[in-house]
Amino acid sequence: MWRTLGLFGGVTIGWWALLWLVMPQSWQRISPSAILMLHLAPPMLLSAGVKLWSYLKEKRAAEEAKQQEEQAEAERSDKREAARAQHVAELRERQRAVGCRWLWTAAAPVKDEPAWLAEMADGAHWQALARDEVEAGEAMDALSPHLAEMLAELYAEAPGAAWLPLYLEPMRQVSGVEQLARVKELKLQAVVDSLGGGVHVSGDCRFLPGSGQLADRVLQVLQQDPELPGLVVLAADAPLAERDDDDDWGEADPESANLRRWRGEPGIAVVAMLFLRDGLAAPAEPEQEAEDADPYQPYWEKDFAGPSAGWGVVPPSQQASLARLPKLAVLSQSSSVSLAQDKALQLARSLQPVLDNALVNAALLDYPFSPEEAKPENNQASTLAWLCHNSGQIDVGGVRLAAIATALSRHQVELHPIDEASNVVREWGDAGAATAMLLAAAAVSHCARLQAPAVITHFHDELVSLAMARPPAEEATA
Repeated sequence: MWRTLGLFGGVTIGWWALLWLVMPQSWQRISPSAILMLHLAPPMLLSAGVKLWSYLKEKRAAEEAKQQEEQAEAERSDKREAARAQHVAELRERQRAVGCRWLWTAAAPVKDEPAWLAEMADGAHWQALARDEVEAGEAMDALSPHLAEMLAELYAEAPGAAWLPLYLEPMRQVSGVEQLARVKELKLQAVVDSLGGGVHVSGDCRFLPGSGQLADRVLQVLQQDPELPGLVVLAADAPLAERDDDDDWGEADPESANLRRWRGEPGIAVVAMLFLRDGLAAPAEPEQEAEDADPYQPYWEKDFAGPSAGWGVVPPSQQASLARLPKLAVLSQSSSVSLAQDKALQLARSLQPVLDNALVNAALLDYPFSPEEAKPENNQASTLAWLCHNSGQIDVGGVRLAAIATALSRHQVELHPIDEASNVVREWGDAGAATAMLLAAAAVSHCARLQAPAVITHFHDELVSLAMARPPAEEATA
């Protein structure tokens, strides 16, 4: 209001000054009404024009500001949606997991056989070996009978596994060429004994690539070969066989004795696990294969890229033997950190983000894009029912175990770190190159028998990694 009056007053004074000083008139010749209109009409019209121009200018500026705000909001929305899509994609990649369909383990317990061995689920096979029956000598000589038994049981239970590649965990004390050659020979002999001499399979064996825990490396193999339906992973070692009978087992050597407190007494272990890719096509019908089969067609000319192309080179007649294997557990990707062994509280603080990441990878901890999208029902960390670790003997590993228990307690995990845990060092001793697989096998076995998630905690030098084994989700039927 006052602004309008001020504008009108200023324009009026300016017009009157212009009228009387710049353009003098002979007012006697002009009627009073004309003089009044001459003094008032131009200022009023000019004030109205200025007001209208200001209004249109402000309106145009407001519209431009609104358009800029809408454009900025659209850009922010696009960036937010792009960030959300990236978050979802990264989360989906983190939560990629592999299903274990068959497990076989033979190991020598340090003392008594664990009671839980009598509660194994179907598809999980464990054997407790006698330590005094392991003869000193070459590791491969001590392991070969157990490797042959494992392969025979595998091909008897799932003949289709003979067409899956066999990946090995390398042993340090055995040359790679010798290890691959011995396992290849045992595999081919097991195929002949189980499936007959007329079956042609590849005896190719190779070392498992990559680093980290088992699921990370298996996923890497499956990603590198999209046509691969699955694989068998084998880890075996026998520090117990390579002992010297004249040696006092390090009692006179404090360094060796301290090392065994971390790793355990020398042991022996053979661990094999079969993994299949998710989403494989339904197995081919055997009768259809019999109708289409040409008995005179050589094996290498047969076309395996039919309706079940996802099975690779596994013959249609053998696909069902793999498909009917139970899914024991799903192994999620791991999370790791490099840390020095110090006080329990400091170690627990370092383990907490590692545990959180491992829980997110296993879809046991909600990881929303924003607080508004949080789903508290996805927080399932409290369902963890078993702990598998290699913390060492209690006098040296107590700090590690206390740190693990502290980290778990922050997620309301109520499992007992001793009564509801498997310490492979105390139970099975030093399994050498098979230690990591032994941890995974124990976690899968406990997960299958309890139908609840199990956590794997692997300490190696100054590196600790955590991963989860969880029950498979209910698959939707077609």
